[in-house]
Amino acid sequence: MTEQRTNNCTFCILAPLILGIGALLFFYFTSRDSIANTIQNDLAFKSNQLLKDQLVGNVTVTMHGRDALLKGTVVSQERSQEIENIVAAMSGIRVVDNQLEIAKKIAVVEDTKQLATPKLEPLPEIDPKQKPEIEIAAKHVNENAQIQVIEELLQSLDLSGITFLFGKDEITEQGKRILDEVTNILTEHTEFNVSINGYTDSVGDEELNLQLSQQRAQSVLNYLTNNGIQSERLTAFGFGEDSPIADNSTVNGRALNRRIEFEVTKTR
Repeated sequence: MTEQRTNNCTFCILAPLILGIGALLFFYFTSRDSIANTIQNDLAFKSNQLLKDQLVGNVTVTMHGRDALLKGTVVSQERSQEIENIVAAMSGIRVVDNQLEIAKKIAVVEDTKQLATPKLEPLPEIDPKQKPEIEIAAKHVNENAQIQVIEELLQSLDLSGITFLFGKDEITEQGKRILDEVTNILTEHTEFNVSINGYTDSVGDEELNLQLSQQRAQSVLNYLTNNGIQSERLTAFGFGEDSPIADNSTVNGRALNRRIEFEVTKTR
């Protein structure tokens, strides 16, 4: 009887101790996971914000613990390495897995005969009178594909960062950095011309907005020509409040409507 009471007392003493140790272990592991998730989310936010501050568009950072994964499309291998270095230099980042894709450069086909595809069966003989029309159509399709690639390259630069001082046509420093990237693309692809189109929000006088949009588009043209792009390849147009892409009744919508767009055409 005495031995049973002793065992019961021992259990009464050990049970709270065991439960306490179990609770501490549970708290330790859940806290550790919570802290790890907090660190991971914080690094993801800071690294993506850093790229946004550096005017890096079309690139995202995903964190796995303290390891960063880069995904997106960039214009060159040098730009890919530059972005990798930016993220790797962040405090807390352990490893950077760079999976950025390099946008393919265009091989311009001047001879439309190169557009021919392998023929599995003999094709009907083409009427010589129709041949010029067919060649012109094939060349037109090829040009459209090339133009689309250049426009995608330009869009990868986050063109919303091309901004100006309030109510003026003076380009901000962040806008100049993006236009430097535009210069690199146009320098590599001299076979294309670009129309620079300026837009404003709906705040203020419509006529003044039209004038301001033209002045801003001209400022972009001047900056590109000063960087070595031939003026013959560039034109500037201001459209003022026309063609809004967002709601002018909101702050964010008006910011999106104040923009510069590039329209690409093939040189003749």
